[in-house]
Amino acid sequence: MINENHEVIVHNSRESFNELKNGNARFLAGKSINTNYLEQIEQTKRGHEAHAVILSCMDARVPPEIIFDQGIGNVFVIRNAGNLEDENVIGSIEYTVRYSSAKLIVVMGHSHCGAVTGALNDIQHGHLSQLVEQIKPAIKTDKSSPHILTDTAKFSVLQTISDIKERSESISELLKEEKISIIGAYYEVETGEVFFFE
Repeated sequence: MINENHEVIVHNSRESFNELKNGNARFLAGKSINTNYLEQIEQTKRGHEAHAVILSCMDARVPPEIIFDQGIGNVFVIRNAGNLEDENVIGSIEYTVRYSSAKLIVVMGHSHCGAVTGALNDIQHGHLSQLVEQIKPAIKTDKSSPHILTDTAKFSVLQTISDIKERSESISELLKEEKISIIGAYYEVETGEVFFFE
């Protein structure tokens, strides 16, 4: 729920999900309301109550605060190539849901992902090699399929969600207690639309 000052007020993960969904709808309609960044800086200078944490790709075409019309202070954002989890990412998510205000974890992949393309092409170079190796288990579609890039990006999101649950006792405990939720999402860079799935 958004109040008259455009502050997002949520009480649970369902409300957080609805706000992200509605925010993307506003963005697509060209009716974003969280764009007065100087005002938001003033409102958040002493603290904030971000309602979700979003793990997304670092692709410059995928800015979560903008595509979900959340502005400054409404969402925690963690970004890396391929929207993958590691110890630092998991620790950051644990902080947001255990000691801060986030009610929802979103793992978001996107179309035309360079990291996924690198995994499909078996790119081997420096630290990039280990990154694409983490994506390769998500290659479940025949490589001749025209949908392999999309399918692999979506399967990689599901794999990351599974890994987060498996590797974090703290997050798993909060999920079992239904204090938080975790969902997957897929952003189409061609249209600006976000599709959610579990």
